Amino acid sequence: MLSRNNVSYWDNTKGLAGSLFYVVPEQAAYNLPPTRRFLQQTNQLHLAQQSLSPTAPSSPLYPDGLITPLWIRRHREQIPSVFIAVVDLWDRESIVGNADNGQRGFSDKGPLGVVDPMERDHDTSLAQDLLERRKVSQERGVKFAAVVMLQRSHMEDPSIEDRLNFVRKSAGLDIKNSFYVLPPSNNQEISDFAVNLQRSQYEGSMNYYKEQVKRHKKKRSNLPSTTASVRPGQQPHAGGSQQTLSVQGWMFRYDFKMGMFSECKQDIDNAVKFYESAYGLLIDMFPVTSTITPGAPGLQARTRRWAEAKVLADCLCLKICKFHLYLDAPSTALFNFRRHLIVFKAFSESWKMGDDSFEYWAWLGKQYRVFGDLLDIGTKAGFKLPIPSPGSVVYGSFAGMTEGSKDLNKFSGIGVGNGAAGFGVGPSGDAYVYGGSVGGGRGGGTHGPGAGVNPMLVLQHAGYFYHQSANCSVQRRLRFEMAEEAYPDSAVAPVPTSSRPYPPTLQSMNAERAIDHLALTIELLTKSYEQFKRHKAGRMTLFLASEIAGTYYTAGKFEMALKFFERIGKTYRKEGWNLILTSILKWSIQCAKELGFWENVVEYLIEMMSPDMPATEAKRLSVFDELLSILHTKIHPANTSVHKPLVLPMPQINSFVSCVVQFQTKQAFVASASKFQLQLATQGGQGALPKSFRLSYVLIEFSDPTLNHRFEDPRPLDRTDVQGSSERLSMKDRTGRTVEWINCDRCVYDTENKAWKTIVGLDINPHSTLVIEGALTPEKEQIIQVTKITLGVVTEQWNIALEYPTIECAEEGDQAGSQLNYMPLQKNPPRRQWLEVSRDPEDASSSAKLKFKHLDKGAKRAPLLRESKVEIQTLFKSPAYLDEFFPVVIKVRNGEAFPVAMEMDVELQPIDPSIESLDSVVLDPHAALKSLSAGSFQAAQTLHGIHLSKAGRPLSSSSVVQDLAVGEWAEQTIFVKALEIPTPRTIVCKVRYEVSLENEQKKSSTEKQHAFRVQFIPPFDAAVDYTPQLVHVSETKATQESETALVPILQSNVVDEKYGAVIVPALTHTEVYLMSTRVNNEGPWPVQVKEVKLIIGSESTTLSEPSAGGRDGAGGLGGLSRSHSIGRMRDRKKSLQEVGIRVELLDDGSIGLDGTGRFFEVSGDSESNLRPWRSGNLQTFNHLVRVIAADLDMAPEHIEIGYLRVQWRRFEDDGNATAPFVVTNIPLQPLELPKAQPYMTVDLPKDALVNRPFTARYEIHNPTGKTQELAMTVEPSEGMVYAGVMQATLRILPFANYSIRMNCYPLQAGLTRLPRVKLVINKRKPNRRRGQTSHQLQHPEGHEEVLVKIRGLTKMGGPQNTRTGPGETAVIFVKPETGSLE
Repeated sequence: MLSRNNVSYWDNTKGLAGSLFYVVPEQAAYNLPPTRRFLQQTNQLHLAQQSLSPTAPSSPLYPDGLITPLWIRRHREQIPSVFIAVVDLWDRESIVGNADNGQRGFSDKGPLGVVDPMERDHDTSLAQDLLERRKVSQERGVKFAAVVMLQRSHMEDPSIEDRLNFVRKSAGLDIKNSFYVLPPSNNQEISDFAVNLQRSQYEGSMNYYKEQVKRHKKKRSNLPSTTASVRPGQQPHAGGSQQTLSVQGWMFRYDFKMGMFSECKQDIDNAVKFYESAYGLLIDMFPVTSTITPGAPGLQARTRRWAEAKVLADCLCLKICKFHLYLDAPSTALFNFRRHLIVFKAFSESWKMGDDSFEYWAWLGKQYRVFGDLLDIGTKAGFKLPIPSPGSVVYGSFAGMTEGSKDLNKFSGIGVGNGAAGFGVGPSGDAYVYGGSVGGGRGGGTHGPGAGVNPMLVLQHAGYFYHQSANCSVQRRLRFEMAEEAYPDSAVAPVPTSSRPYPPTLQSMNAERAIDHLALTIELLTKSYEQFKRHKAGRMTLFLASEIAGTYYTAGKFEMALKFFERIGKTYRKEGWNLILTSILKWSIQCAKELGFWENVVEYLIEMMSPDMPATEAKRLSVFDELLSILHTKIHPANTSVHKPLVLPMPQINSFVSCVVQFQTKQAFVASASKFQLQLATQGGQGALPKSFRLSYVLIEFSDPTLNHRFEDPRPLDRTDVQGSSERLSMKDRTGRTVEWINCDRCVYDTENKAWKTIVGLDINPHSTLVIEGALTPEKEQIIQVTKITLGVVTEQWNIALEYPTIECAEEGDQAGSQLNYMPLQKNPPRRQWLEVSRDPEDASSSAKLKFKHLDKGAKRAPLLRESKVEIQTLFKSPAYLDEFFPVVIKVRNGEAFPVAMEMDVELQPIDPSIESLDSVVLDPHAALKSLSAGSFQAAQTLHGIHLSKAGRPLSSSSVVQDLAVGEWAEQTIFVKALEIPTPRTIVCKVRYEVSLENEQKKSSTEKQHAFRVQFIPPFDAAVDYTPQLVHVSETKATQESETALVPILQSNVVDEKYGAVIVPALTHTEVYLMSTRVNNEGPWPVQVKEVKLIIGSESTTLSEPSAGGRDGAGGLGGLSRSHSIGRMRDRKKSLQEVGIRVELLDDGSIGLDGTGRFFEVSGDSESNLRPWRSGNLQTFNHLVRVIAADLDMAPEHIEIGYLRVQWRRFEDDGNATAPFVVTNIPLQPLELPKAQPYMTVDLPKDALVNRPFTARYEIHNPTGKTQELAMTVEPSEGMVYAGVMQATLRILPFANYSIRMNCYPLQAGLTRLPRVKLVINKRKPNRRRGQTSHQLQHPEGHEEVLVKIRGLTKMGGPQNTRTGPGETAVIFVKPETGSLE
């Protein structure tokens, strides 16, 4: 139990399972103090404890004290609710030096006759001691229990049970809740025993405190009414006796005690009620007159009881706030805390001890700090701070709750007795009471439509209250300094005056002098900083750090203040809070001056010159003059000695001048001058820089140190003339900014500084841009990049370098550089500009003009390469055809001054890099065809390492590369094959060779690149016409006989041996079509066609086999133009097989120029005899195909017949064809197969006369293999009467007919419309499949209506008798009735 005795005041455990006792260990001889009544009965009253009642003269509260901490200590540490005696049972082995040790004496006493007289004596003594302790505990109402600890020897004693029963019965202890036995156990068992012991004694403890509350409540109810007793003033009587405690004071004592006992009982609700009642009674004692006890004067200020009451009120307020936090009512806790502050602020002002006294601020700071400690402990123990939401709580009831408010009539009431009463303090200090409760409840407010959140009334974390306490500490120090000025003598007490009737006491003044106010403020600010940092409030932590730094500065600890200023300055500088940064820099300058850190002063002054720092013109001028005074004045305190070189990384601070370096071109060449420009521009507008600022030098460092440039200005500060022979030009732009250009391309290499050096004027003028143009001449191939720009200021005592590393170096730097705190880069930096100087070549006397032009992003670095002298040309005939090996002649001329060996790479760039390209480039098309036929060809878009030789010279088979002489031409032919997509292709050829430089022994590789585009178009275009034909006549006689023998529906199913499919004759539909294909040569070049062949769907499976020639070459497969591919054709063919569609070629009627499918001028198969097919020539090819559909209803709307394969090559006028024959597959238009649909025919009589009925017969045919459901509707006619069914539903079996007879009665002569018979097919639409979404269906579920049309009408009375009217309505010519008379 003692291991868990460290209980803090934040202990929100509630209930039996989590209860804890505050354990106070005592010696074995300790006993509870006897009651006063027992001592009176035994005449031992002199042994009683010191009385703490105000009625006892010996009490510290006599005669009118309220409560003392000794009473709380007595009930916390001296008078428990449970008294547990832990005793040892006597054992003979514990006797040391006894000769009879280990030998027991027996007697015949006891029930079993085995009682040791010595054990019985010790047991009797133990039982008597426990009995006396139990009696004393019972007199006080304290629960008593005993724990008997056994030794290991007791465990083997058979009489141990009898001994324990004897001790328990003799002491009168209950075996269930008062007597416990602890055998020898380990630590875990002892801990479990202690927990169980607490649980068993919990009920007794609660009963004790419950009885205490009842006892004090009864005493409080016996008090007289407060309105009947008027408390006289606190003045002694004439006889010397003093006034005793009033009834209101006794009420406070009882309420406080009941709250204390309820708290010990862990009854938080009742504890809050009693404490709030006590708080209300106590607050009523401070005004001049009381409201609870009418006419009674209040406590006099500066008295002992007044000081005690103030401390007691503070403690009660803290108790109430803590319990409200226990009850999860943070708003109410904050309300009570702020109410307490407002009440005593009003009291302090009535006592003339308001916010102008240090005592008030000391008290207020202590309240904030203690409340912050309470929240800190609570949050560490698991308390969650509330997150307010707008509209959740109405704080209008608390709107007037400010620290300066005296009208407390707006705030929540305080419970007084069993009721609730509000209170207030008037301007004269009088108190008054009102009824009701405003803003009550745990939520701290009421709900309503006008809900809002007041930040002052939202409970925040402890850091906020620590900060408030720190602010109070600052005010406390200021008020104490004023008090010291008023009362400087530390030995003389302050004298009351009319303006200050209650001045501070001499004791409080001396105590305040011993306090380090600044250290206290820093401590509170540090605690607040830690809390805000824990809650991730970055802005507030920076603000608190600045306040800590300011406090250190006030305390004279300038070094600590400077560290804090630098720390927070980095964040404000990085985030761009320049207004706050300006204030921080000012304080930093003062701290650095006090410490003598003049390097820091210079750094801060340089940053203060930035136009981003908000300041007036006078302030900027003072900063500029101060900086120049430090740098150039010898008698300045900063110049007593020579300072170390000061390097300032400008990207880490705000700069007053920007530096930009760029090259004129993206690429430069070795041994050629490459120009660059350095632009130094002042930031801000007019007045940002008050005067001209002179630099001593400007150093530009490149990635190659041998190219560094240094521009110096050796003039003293008082000289204004410019030295040097550099050309200078100036102008003003549209904004009024002065732009000055200096030409520094004539520099001399300085061996001392190891840089190219020249003398120029380096004055940075206000609102101006200085442009320095230079040139560098590299001697080796490399990538030149600017690494750093340094602006230097050199005097006798100072050497300052302002370093500007380039953005690229800052991003690509090492780890040490990446740790630097660089300023954030601009999201959209300005475009790079080049100041161009233009002169009139015709007028030499005219002045040059300056103009900025934009550069691209590549001008920030310059790759230096050796300029190649090689000339590349390409020869080809454009446009090229798809699928052919298109020849391209590449010619290369050696323009160098010495022979070189050249290699060439050719790359065919893909159209879309994300799609795999099928194009290829080869050197030998015939070898490519052979490898393609063998199945080993792979399409390559790049040719590497082509050795170039003199035109006309054959390529050497050896590995020795031949040199190309000076001025000679090398020629190489490549062949490009493009497939599928008719679009231009880009071809890039790169020529490489090695040269030896004069200054280097190793060779340097030089490359020349040339790119060109070739347009590719399809060679042919085809159009197809499909003409239906009769059934082919070559069918076998057996088939004809079998077909005539049985109708299709009666024929048996057969298996197609060729395709392996089951054919149902009743469902099979066969159509024969004549295909007329017209092929046109679309391109401008003639071609030679070797063969034209129709490839139908069933034959396309063999096209990819190696035996058929692979993909290309004679008999091979070429690409499909118009973006068609063989893979898609295979997919179509597979889908046709699934639905039972077969296409067969019955007759190939292709007619070539030789009468066959070939195009020869004479007989023979020689390729040289092929006749050219000129541009625009049209050739027609006829094919007879048969389409067999296993089920016409399942057939698709469009059927892909196949494609036309053409074997061809480009025709050369000279007859020397270098390219082989290639294959082009021409896609053909799909065939639309007619679908079978129900139709209707009508038969009419030969003659129709007026007023004579006739019969019309409608025949409905179902040629499909499905049962059709039709809805018939008959619409009436104006000139004819119909008798019959108007609506009906018909079901027609597959391949069946249905007849409808209509009896019509004509009413008029002439052409008359018959009643219209409308037939609609009810087709069920497909249901949604599993996993198929609704948007994948073309139509919603339901029925589709298809109108049945009337086909050619059969007549019975000649062609003039019937005809078809609009809307497929039959009409008949009705003769007049007289026409039949003879």
